[in-house]
Amino acid sequence: MIDREPYNGLNEGNLARTWEKRLRYKEVVKPRRKLKPWLHTILWIGSLWAAAMVASVLAIHVMVMGYQVDQLQNQYTQLKRQQQMLTLDVTTLSSPKALAADASKLKVTMVEPKQPIVQMSTFKGHSSHITWIQLVDQWINQLRGAVVKS
Repeated sequence: MIDREPYNGLNEGNLARTWEKRLRYKEVVKPRRKLKPWLHTILWIGSLWAAAMVASVLAIHVMVMGYQVDQLQNQYTQLKRQQQMLTLDVTTLSSPKALAADASKLKVTMVEPKQPIVQMSTFKGHSSHITWIQLVDQWINQLRGAVVKS
């Protein structure tokens, strides 16, 4: 039975809409939790403190690395000076005057070494494989050997 009273609010049109609204699936939306106002302040102060700690740790790290770089530069300078002194010592010890002085202390006569003559091996084989450049080179080497021996 349909109630036709206008003040009751239920008639044929809005009865269907009412049941449709009741049967329709409703998404359950959880209400968003609001943080307490003092919690925002604590989080803000904590993040500032964390940023300050990170900045101070990085500053200390940069200072320590700068100190190590300074130490390495000083060490490099000392090693460079030591290398220059050793190079100078080697140069003076290997000079002809120093070698002659050392030889005279040991009572050894110094003889200049002769330059070794590099001779090409003579080709022992068929003369058809020898080029004219090799023949000229062999002749020059034999001539040099004859001049040096006499």
